[in-house]
Amino acid sequence: MLSFGPMQEKVEIQEASPQPANYEIAIHDHRVYRMVHYALGIAEVLLVFRFFLLLLGANPASGFARVVYTLSAVLMFPFSGLFNVARIEDATTAENTIQSVFDPTIVVALIVYAVIAWFAARLILIIRSTPTKD
Repeated sequence: MLSFGPMQEKVEIQEASPQPANYEIAIHDHRVYRMVHYALGIAEVLLVFRFFLLLLGANPASGFARVVYTLSAVLMFPFSGLFNVARIEDATTAENTIQSVFDPTIVVALIVYAVIAWFAARLILIIRSTPTKD
């Protein structure tokens, strides 16, 4: 059951849990719950862009790549040095070397941030849950 009211969302739990079946989760201020998901979405998009820009050997001097690398560097800081990075160089000309980088640390960061956001969202639901009246 999903009903929307002024700043209120109710979700009936259908999964197997220690709570009884007649348990509803009321989130009076659901903005925090949604902000967790928005923050995760922004972080995941930045990290996926970083992964593919590095993998495809994007020019780090270009504006878009520089912005993505700068913003995602903050997200990658806790994971720096976790794995060795595989570099593949293709020297097409003497002055311009294309370097493709496979960084498995970005994949680990994607997974860790998704798990953290999932736990934070579940914690918000647990804190705000109330039993229904039969």
